[in-house]
Amino acid sequence: MQRQRKLGRDRHRSKFLGRWTATLLVVAAFGWSWSTSSVVAQVPVRPQPASAANTSGGAAPVLRADPSELGLKLPDGEPKPGGDRRVLVKSDENEVVVARVAVEIGDRLAVIMPDGRISAVLTHEATATDRPFVGIASKTLQAKLATKFPGFTTKATPHFIYVYNSSEKFFKGTSGILESMYPGLVAYLKTRKIEVKDPEYPLVVIMFRTRKEWEDYMHGMFAGSGVAAFYDGVSNRVLMYEQSELADVAPELALKSCISTVAHEGVHQILHNIGVQQRLSRWPMWISEGLPEYFSPTSIGAGLRWKGAGKINDLRMYSMADNIKTRTRPAGSGTGSLTEWVIAADEIDADGYAWSWALTHFLGEKKREPFQKYLTDVTKFEALRPRSPQERRELFIKHFGSDFAKLDAELVAHLYKLPYVDPVENMTHYVILVDNGGRRMAQMTTSPGDIQSLQQAMSAQSAVIGRGLQFDVRTFPSRTTARAFAQTWVNQ
Repeated sequence: MQRQRKLGRDRHRSKFLGRWTATLLVVAAFGWSWSTSSVVAQVPVRPQPASAANTSGGAAPVLRADPSELGLKLPDGEPKPGGDRRVLVKSDENEVVVARVAVEIGDRLAVIMPDGRISAVLTHEATATDRPFVGIASKTLQAKLATKFPGFTTKATPHFIYVYNSSEKFFKGTSGILESMYPGLVAYLKTRKIEVKDPEYPLVVIMFRTRKEWEDYMHGMFAGSGVAAFYDGVSNRVLMYEQSELADVAPELALKSCISTVAHEGVHQILHNIGVQQRLSRWPMWISEGLPEYFSPTSIGAGLRWKGAGKINDLRMYSMADNIKTRTRPAGSGTGSLTEWVIAADEIDADGYAWSWALTHFLGEKKREPFQKYLTDVTKFEALRPRSPQERRELFIKHFGSDFAKLDAELVAHLYKLPYVDPVENMTHYVILVDNGGRRMAQMTTSPGDIQSLQQAMSAQSAVIGRGLQFDVRTFPSRTTARAFAQTWVNQ
């Protein structure tokens, strides 16, 4: 029986934003007050030329992916590793090219094309060859992408091709993170004696100006979801969008969220193309997502930057702060071993991402030799061969032992000692000052967008109670300074 397999798709949601609603702190000196929370927004893909896309009433063409790359059509059956097999197949341009076999299953081959995309071909339509596999030249792929993405800018670097209709600022921020992260990540892996190789073809990153364009491109696949960006293992591309509802209500938070997403998805793409994670392979969820988090901590400090592999991931530490301080468990983790809860997960939420990073950081920093050997083992995981829960557990025990109570205690102690910078503390905070005939109230927010809406709400309230209100807004560089001023002003 043949079925459509949704393969190779890593979706990055607002994984750490569960605690990031920009809740307004109310400091009131009189009888009525309110609190408002900013709303935060919590893969592949070959595009058609714009001329082939749908249009409506003379509007700009809607760019859409080729449906054939929204998944691989593969039959059920026992997968056979491709090894170093190469075959001659026809490309989209009807040219005969050399492709590398990723996996064989039933009457089909999943083959890696010269541009890095994976295609499913019938076995009888592929001819075995001894000719070498040669990745597409950067200039050639850049030209093809320019044709397929009309109206987009394309720029190439030694390892990446960026295709975007987003702002130049967004492009520069994205490329800056990826260009600094690539050599740092490779160097780190080499020091840990993990074998790496250069990609055989350019790594493609697609950046859309709006979420609607991004959703349209994928035929509405993620419409209404919390997915913000993803690395697609079939097309081998990272796809993301620039504009966000979050940027309107909390721009600094949106920036931190954005660059973290860029780095995380970039790590997925790099690992799949330097020989660390085999294409279409399925790692245990905790290491599959924990390792990108371990490799992708970012900072906006004096500018957008990648902090370095293994550095403290402030966003994840923030989301676990209450659990770490009180040494309590995350909700939904049950009553058994915390470590076992992390490694057993097949699907994870915001807490799962944070604790996957935490376990990865603990093992990577405190148990380096077994961690290196564990990574060496998972790099051998083959395409379409997921391990059973028991196999995953046994592999973990092989390298880190079965004393989970001890591992739990060491993990929590490790986290408790880690220094981190509260990512909200040093964001710009706005204090809205309200004087109601000598009675004062102050509200604090990180969202410029809240200021006008709150003034409107308070003006409406003023009309109801028949009193005039006086407003003022002050800006502060941190939460602490904003809170101190608000409390002093209210009590004057």
